[in-house]
Amino acid sequence: MSSDATDRLPATAEAEPVRTADVEVEASRLVRIIAALVLVVLSATFLVGVFDIRSPKGLDPQGPRFFPLLVTAAWLLLSIGYLIEGLRSPRTAKAETETGTSIADRSWFEPVALCVLLVLYAFLVVPLGYMLSTALLFWGAARVLGSRQLVRDIVVAVVTAVVVYIAFTQFLDISLPEGVLGL
Repeated sequence: MSSDATDRLPATAEAEPVRTADVEVEASRLVRIIAALVLVVLSATFLVGVFDIRSPKGLDPQGPRFFPLLVTAAWLLLSIGYLIEGLRSPRTAKAETETGTSIADRSWFEPVALCVLLVLYAFLVVPLGYMLSTALLFWGAARVLGSRQLVRDIVVAVVTAVVVYIAFTQFLDISLPEGVLGL
């Protein structure tokens, strides 16, 4: 009788073995969703805090509230987008890169390397100056994230650092560390 019961089960009801790759992908997906939720909560909290900034100019672009409002609103929108992407990502086995190493094997490298770069940046921004340390940070981040266009990365890093430096010092009247360049 028990053999008849198992014979009548549909083929889809058979238990499939759980592959390690599937578990790793699901864990990675869960981590992304949790990180996105943390980012949404933090950005929403900061956005509410922006409205505590007292300003007689309200939301005027020259007032002290405008730039923080712009940054935190963008942060919130990007966090929501990241959450949606995490929720919509498929639950498939891990992919392999061209070199044959799995993406999950490198999943720890980028965040750790970027954190190290940010800590180095915090220590170097005053002695080296804003432009030089920021250009090094942008170049290093591009390399960590996989870019292999050396000349383009250097040009983009330097141009971005110079444009941001000029925008902050000339237009927003915010002083940034001059460092070894003395600018």
